Amino acid sequence: MIHKLHTMFLLLTLSVSILLAQPQWETAIYAEDTWSYFVGTTSPPENWNQLNFDSSNWNTGQGGFGYADGDDNTIITNTLSVFFRKNFNVISLDEILSLAIHADYDDGFIAYINGTEVLRSANMGEPGSQVTYEQTTETDHEAVMYQGQAPEAFVLYPSDFEDVLSTGENVLAVQVHNVNTTSSDMSSLFYLSFKLSEGLSYYGETPEWFYIPTDFSSSHLPIIVVNTNGQEIPNEEKLTAHMGIIDNGPGVINYLSDPYNHYDGFIGIEIRGSSTTWFPKKQFAVETRDSVGENNNVSLFGMPEENDWIFNAPYTDKSLMRNAIIYTMAREAGKYASRSHYFELVVNGDYRGLYVMFEKIKRDNNRVNISKLEVEEVSGDDITGGYIIKVDKWDGENIGGWHSEPPLDSYGGFYYQYHYPKPDEIVYEQQQYIMNYMDTFEQIVLSEDFANPETGYPSIIDWGSFVDFFIMQEITKNVDGYRLSSFLHKDKDSESGQLVAGPIWDFNLGFGNADYYNGWEPEGWQVEADLPLDDFSIPYWWGIIWTDQSFRWSVQQRWNNLRNNSLSNASVHLLIDSLQAHIGEAAERNFERWPTLGEYVWPNYYIGQTYQDEIDYLRSWIITRMEWMDNELLSTQTEMSLIPEKFSMNPLYPNPFNQSVSIKYNMPLDSRITLNIFNIKGLHINTLFNGKSRAGTHSISWDGLDKYGKVVSSGTYIVLLQANNFIYNQQENVNYIWDDYKEARKVILVK
Repeated sequence: MIHKLHTMFLLLTLSVSILLAQPQWETAIYAEDTWSYFVGTTSPPENWNQLNFDSSNWNTGQGGFGYADGDDNTIITNTLSVFFRKNFNVISLDEILSLAIHADYDDGFIAYINGTEVLRSANMGEPGSQVTYEQTTETDHEAVMYQGQAPEAFVLYPSDFEDVLSTGENVLAVQVHNVNTTSSDMSSLFYLSFKLSEGLSYYGETPEWFYIPTDFSSSHLPIIVVNTNGQEIPNEEKLTAHMGIIDNGPGVINYLSDPYNHYDGFIGIEIRGSSTTWFPKKQFAVETRDSVGENNNVSLFGMPEENDWIFNAPYTDKSLMRNAIIYTMAREAGKYASRSHYFELVVNGDYRGLYVMFEKIKRDNNRVNISKLEVEEVSGDDITGGYIIKVDKWDGENIGGWHSEPPLDSYGGFYYQYHYPKPDEIVYEQQQYIMNYMDTFEQIVLSEDFANPETGYPSIIDWGSFVDFFIMQEITKNVDGYRLSSFLHKDKDSESGQLVAGPIWDFNLGFGNADYYNGWEPEGWQVEADLPLDDFSIPYWWGIIWTDQSFRWSVQQRWNNLRNNSLSNASVHLLIDSLQAHIGEAAERNFERWPTLGEYVWPNYYIGQTYQDEIDYLRSWIITRMEWMDNELLSTQTEMSLIPEKFSMNPLYPNPFNQSVSIKYNMPLDSRITLNIFNIKGLHINTLFNGKSRAGTHSISWDGLDKYGKVVSSGTYIVLLQANNFIYNQQENVNYIWDDYKEARKVILVK
């Protein structure tokens, strides 16, 4: 009887020491046991995998058998195949509820019990087909145990083995094949375990990584089923596969056996991420495609039509919701952040747990809404936009950009990367333009007059986007904040042309979920964090901008507004409660598949014993963090007070003066102002400021010089502040009508 179980190819790559085995499971054969083995330099006897075969002429050795990976207890010569077998005893067939074979191999295998094929890796051809000793695998497959992960798990139930196993003596036989004659390594580690009736114990303890896949058949969430036809999903260059989505609507249970009613078609899929690629629960980049492999723009779960999607895999984030929370906060603040939808994922018959579908950050009218930049647009207004760049690690596929050298010893460097146009699509002239643009921005920030509203950084940036970006980074105290996965974009000069911060991205290490860089502490500004001065530092210009009192004042005002609306304690509690209720029992299945509760997963600071523990910690951390920011931002400070109610000028200090005087003025609305000095006869002495000034309390000094740079004589002078109407407030997207003319004056004495 041939068992077609290759579709049960259950990828399992759990970290070591994740879960102690359930007591009813015991292991009968370990990889490190002594086996009989035969190196495939010639064909083995035809009955080599049967119980009655005499293996006394074979070599014996401790498994596994292979070379070059450091996971081989018995080193063999470079070969295309190796055959090995080991006997085991069954006390009572009726007492075996199920059996599991765990396999770690490089590159393919076929497993037999008493001469009958029971398992075959997908790269070894059709089940039951003959495989000779010199045959190679169709694709390569890397072993994982030497990387600290657990082997793949295959489960057989009584209907699968009742005609194969026998009470008494049995034999497990395995043949492992290499991908080619020049392969640099080979691995073969196999385990056989039994689930016994309650109270029975015949064999040994299961390995500490032991795991049995979740039995999954239905969900209140949508179900996404991916079939790669047995091919492994690569890290780069998307693999063509099929995707079906079952979504019967809110409140209706979705069954794995239901027809695909939301999407039924082709996709390209690859593993995505940087440090997350080492986690056993992989996240994927998915591209919806048509039958000929072209992009297929579709609406998934009500999100605007597109073809690029992210299957986010919460793993180190045991709340399962950190990214969903902060993206929701950003959208409620009026900024674009990736929309999301929870679902449960099955890949090649393997239940992979709870996932979140996110929109990939890209130029699109419904995502980052900037102008399309064509390859021929290399001059004039055409070349000025749109661009998306990011500050990030220098790894992954399709990388391109430049390094920003630290301007001072107290700063580290960082990398800018082209995100749109993509590195392999952006032309030389466009590269030079955006590099020069960012260099100009950096030089202005480094200049002495960097905060000047007319000539400084405020004239270049989209002020509101930088304020909101700052708040979203700080509310999470994300240890990767500002320095990694940090996006900026710019449209054409004819559209707006300003540098916009965002969209925000990747906060799985935020909200107290990191045990380094003080990420667990709800106190302290992340922008001021004492980090290593390496190539992944926080861009120095964020630190300089944070020293600007006008920017701090705007952050304070915006924070006050958000705390009274979408970021109130009540709103945050409601958001967490709604997400937890929406996830529901899917969390239980996820942690059964990936049993990380109560275990350290890099870089957890807090380790809850239950899912509710993780939610409670997250909730408490966010509220504590927001209250700390309240104390920092909303405390009574003259230079960071709430929006003034009226236009005015504070008393001058010191008065009289002989070196410099501080002039403070209050603006209830953004306005264009002029600040002039006149003598007592009305003659104009100097202009201290002429330009736009934002709402708030501001300070400027006069050093007693006239417009020619000469020291004025002792006497009485008039400080005159004049403001003209300003009709548009970009933060609130509201037109204001203010009196055409306002003025305030003070008398100052010069010694």
